[in-house]
Amino acid sequence: MWESIQSMCLHVVFILFTILIYQVFFNEREEKRKKIRSKFFLFMLIILIFTMSQPVYHFEIYKYDFKAIVIILSFLYGGKRAGFASFLALLVIGYFTDQKLLILLGNYTVFSLLLLPVSNWFHKYRIKGKVIVISLFYMTIPITRAIFLQLKGDTRETFFELSSSLIILATLIAIIYLIENMNEQIKMKQELIRTEKMNVVSQLAASVAHEIRNPMTSVRGFMQLMQKEDLTKEQQLYISISIEELDRAQEIINQYLALAKPQTEQYETIDLTSLIQQSIDVMHSYAILNSIHITQEVEPSLKIEGLKLEIQQVLINIIKNAIEAIRSEGEIWISAAKNSNGFISIQIKDNGVGLSEVQIKKLGSPYYSTKEKGTGLGLTVCHQIVKQMGGQITIKSELKKGTCFTINLPSKK
Repeated sequence: MWESIQSMCLHVVFILFTILIYQVFFNEREEKRKKIRSKFFLFMLIILIFTMSQPVYHFEIYKYDFKAIVIILSFLYGGKRAGFASFLALLVIGYFTDQKLLILLGNYTVFSLLLLPVSNWFHKYRIKGKVIVISLFYMTIPITRAIFLQLKGDTRETFFELSSSLIILATLIAIIYLIENMNEQIKMKQELIRTEKMNVVSQLAASVAHEIRNPMTSVRGFMQLMQKEDLTKEQQLYISISIEELDRAQEIINQYLALAKPQTEQYETIDLTSLIQQSIDVMHSYAILNSIHITQEVEPSLKIEGLKLEIQQVLINIIKNAIEAIRSEGEIWISAAKNSNGFISIQIKDNGVGLSEVQIKKLGSPYYSTKEKGTGLGLTVCHQIVKQMGGQITIKSELKKGTCFTINLPSKK
């Protein structure tokens, strides 16, 4: 028995070492892992080949390996494609390693299908919750197998089954901690880069915005005086266009100043339900002008703590973006509800042109905009306001189908 456990420990060392190499030298993002050609899937394949070609024998009857870990990790971190690709690889390797193919097919078909909903639950939790979810799921395998062995009257094998399963489970938990910690470090690094960019924008805004705004105000004033003179229609048109462009430039400068302005005002209790309604009312005429219908479903008595004008700025900005994404004759759905985790979730969904994955990643960065005359500062300010309140903005979109902005804000306790 101890020799078998030692052999299993060698498998553990190999698997952890392989995962560690992947994490250190091949730092892939989540979307890359979901491709079958990803390095993540390649490393899963290496582990699968090793563990199935070098199984641990106990009493020369029962074989044990770590293939379940590969299937679980493939579904959790690689997605459906990588998961089912690993399942097919398991069957191919099983054919060449003298495994009972029909039993393998039956067991792991059920196993793979169950992993589809489990992987959805898994990603809803933080690391401790993830460990609990996957532990409860995995332990169904050794428990059912132990019951089968007990019915056969094989007590010694039942004990080894449970012991080996604990080793496999400990390995799985260690790998999850490794991957989750590395993912967290990647997010922290991206956030640090974003913060540095924001600091540059803030310093630039603080140093030049006021100096630019003063001469622009003077120029606008003189142009308004010129409009009162006896000018041709063409000259009047040129002046009107110039004033409009000056106003647009003024708005951009105001957005810069919003980025640079430190938060000094005290938070107040805000009736979010009422504020959402006010924001919809403000944008209602703009929506009608573009033949767009706004549907709302907002829970009553939603309360948050923050600055009313800033939250309204966020809501109006995102609703305006949704209207402009539709262009004409579309629909916008706005909903707000309190979640079980103490946050209020506001969803603003449209059926507009949608965004690609590349656009979603860049959205909210200064100077990036999908609009022809946009600066990207509007959404940058929105992200900053929500972040200062301890919330988060997430974006989901599909080209030609629409976009959904979700604003999560902490509810008033």
